[in-house]
Amino acid sequence: MKEKKELIQYTAVCGLLLYLLCHYWDTAVGWLFICLRVIHPLILGCAAAYLLNLIMNFYEKRLMLKWRTRPSLKRAVSIVLSFFTLFLIFAFIINLIVPELRSCMDVLLSNIPVVYEMALQFLEDHPELLAFFPEVIEPNLDVQKLLQQFFTWLSSGAGASLFGYISSFVSVFFNLFVSLVFAIYLLAGKEWLAHQGDRLLRTYLPASFRTRLLHILHTLDNSFHRFIVGQFMEAVILGVLCILGMLLFRFPYAVMIGILVGATALIPVLGAYIGAVVGILMIFTESPFQALMFLVFIVVLQQLENQLIYPRVVGSSIGLPGILVFTAVMVGGSLFGITGILLGIPLSAACYQFLKEDLHRRKG
Repeated sequence: MKEKKELIQYTAVCGLLLYLLCHYWDTAVGWLFICLRVIHPLILGCAAAYLLNLIMNFYEKRLMLKWRTRPSLKRAVSIVLSFFTLFLIFAFIINLIVPELRSCMDVLLSNIPVVYEMALQFLEDHPELLAFFPEVIEPNLDVQKLLQQFFTWLSSGAGASLFGYISSFVSVFFNLFVSLVFAIYLLAGKEWLAHQGDRLLRTYLPASFRTRLLHILHTLDNSFHRFIVGQFMEAVILGVLCILGMLLFRFPYAVMIGILVGATALIPVLGAYIGAVVGILMIFTESPFQALMFLVFIVVLQQLENQLIYPRVVGSSIGLPGILVFTAVMVGGSLFGITGILLGIPLSAACYQFLKEDLHRRKG
């Protein structure tokens, strides 16, 4: 009887809040965006803590069994090793890619005068095209004039824009620092936070509602965990296939571009194209024809990955059929972009699990 009375009270409160939300919708949306802007670093910290927790659990469960009597030291060392592991991964990728990319850019910049002379010769051979490029064939560039135009551009307000860009960079760096500090606090005290959350739920929610809520949270956590693991598996498979295909067709920079494509493939469906753009630029310095062939190769590989590999690997890891994985990616990406792609698959997997449980329950 008491639980029914509490349920009626909570229903009345929720109905009142829903009425106020609908009646003051514009004001509520404005306050919502303000709150999101304020807590944005904390949200990023929660996401970082969730990802780092997967690595931290690995170290705590498998590498530090002998430190059972010193849990605080084990936790501190695990957090440090988690950050160090991510740092090593990023450092390895950057150290592998940046030097080669810089040398390729040097080659491109050194070939600019040659390309410019070839373009001038082409325009001289086809004078009918000069109407579209009236100032291209000037052989000597007025450097003083260019500098004067540059400083005029700065004085016309671009300086303020440049200052705005610097301020934005400082703000992003500060938010990133706050997010990492908050993530460390979450990782260090996750048991205490879980205990306090459980106390709040037991105190203020009915037992039946609390059980359902915990089940929903557990299912969501399981879906996101499996999605992250499956995404890493898919990225490794795509990177290996890219390396093998490039070695088979004798493309240059095979290992480096394959690793880059695999790393950017952590962004579902579209991420591999980001690495492919850098790969095309680097191969272009060796051979424009091979760069074109690599473009064809990466498009074919990406289509095979999207249609066959990704739905099976990620779908099997989270228990979602391949057709639903593809649908979740397309719908989520169309509605919310990259964020929709990242969240659409695990949320769809959780909804699919809830639907299966409800069907089994209704069938007895």
